[in-house]
Amino acid sequence: MGILSYGYKALKAAGKAINKTKTNVPETKIQKATRDLKIGTEKLKGSTAKLKQTAFEIENDMPLTFKKSTKKSESNKEAYKRIQKDNTKVIGRMFKKAKGE
Repeated sequence: MGILSYGYKALKAAGKAINKTKTNVPETKIQKATRDLKIGTEKLKGSTAKLKQTAFEIENDMPLTFKKSTKKSESNKEAYKRIQKDNTKVIGRMFKKAKGE
C-alpha cells in the first residue's frame, strides 16, 4: 500500500463521520422553542462564569480578566470607508509605479 491509499482511506472515513452527524434544524414551534432554550441556557452559563470570575478577582484584589470596553465599535459604514481609503492609496501607488514615477 502506498502513501496515497492511506490518505484516500482517511478522507473516506472523515466523510462518513460528517454524514452521521445530525443537523439541528427545528421544524415545529416546540422544537424551535427547545433550541432557543438550550442556546439561552448556555449563554446564561457563560455569563454566570464571567460574573463569578469577576467577583473572585474583586475580592482578592486581582486585575480584572473581563474588562468593560469603553471604545466605540466600528460600524459597517465606517469600515467600508476605511477599506475604500486604503484601497485607493494602493491603487494610486500601482498607477505611479506603472507610469514610472
